[in-house]
Amino acid sequence: MHYVISGTTSGTGNQVIKLLTEKVGAENITCLVRSTSDVRPLKNLGLRLQTGDVTEPDSLRAVLNPATVYIDMTHPKYYHKSLEAVLAAGVERAYFVTTTGVFSQYNQFSEIYKVNEAKIRASGIVYTILRPSMIYGSLRDKNMNRLVRFLSRYPVFPLFGAGRSLMQPVYVEDLAGGIVTAIGETQTENQEYNLAGLQGIAYRQIVQTIARQLNRKVTLLNINTRFAAGVARGAQHIPGFPITEEQVLRLLEDKVFDISKAVAELNYRPRSFADGIAIEIAEMRAAGVIR
Repeated sequence: MHYVISGTTSGTGNQVIKLLTEKVGAENITCLVRSTSDVRPLKNLGLRLQTGDVTEPDSLRAVLNPATVYIDMTHPKYYHKSLEAVLAAGVERAYFVTTTGVFSQYNQFSEIYKVNEAKIRASGIVYTILRPSMIYGSLRDKNMNRLVRFLSRYPVFPLFGAGRSLMQPVYVEDLAGGIVTAIGETQTENQEYNLAGLQGIAYRQIVQTIARQLNRKVTLLNINTRFAAGVARGAQHIPGFPITEEQVLRLLEDKVFDISKAVAELNYRPRSFADGIAIEIAEMRAAGVIR
């Protein structure tokens, strides 16, 4: 069995490819990479590389055939493009790492995910859909990494809606383990799994957990979300205004997901947020990113 994988140069992709190489062997993997990507970690693993881009289906189709298994870890807004190449090449088995953002009530964020997941289901291929929540846990993390940096520098932090909305961030190594466990298993055929953190946690508690581990005293400043949404609505036509009304309102939306199917069928065991963020903070300190 030969695996063709897109999205391996991301933080999640790097973690997944290391585990998958251990599981199936480097000789059985081809990575589709853009010409501008940092491929040193992939070369160190002895993987075969093919230059291409999922937004250009012909470049992906060139390395696919009916005997290959396709794994996509790029952005799910492009999955209609990669699906085009997969179907044209006659691929019969594919895995798509999408997002729990598909469950958002706000169409600006979720509609393209819903459309592309529906296309995957209707395609006729044997598929597995794997949905991460917000991912954290590496120096390349654009979510919690930024929050840790901010809290390490400033004594005041603004909270919309008093920070009551729930989140369920997933540590990158836990996510990678769940993805790789699903690959090659017959029980995951035509199945869908949510790969989120251990449990929902209020955003306020996330901030407090980070501040405590940084040994920082941070004052939390509550901001009325409806007022902020009104400002964003009034300013949405101003060129360059940094946030939309829908983005503000989405901060009120609980982002909690049922992971019981992944726990039961993939032996998925994500760590607590406190444990995961402690590791990330330690790595940031070791790298000199924070004190």
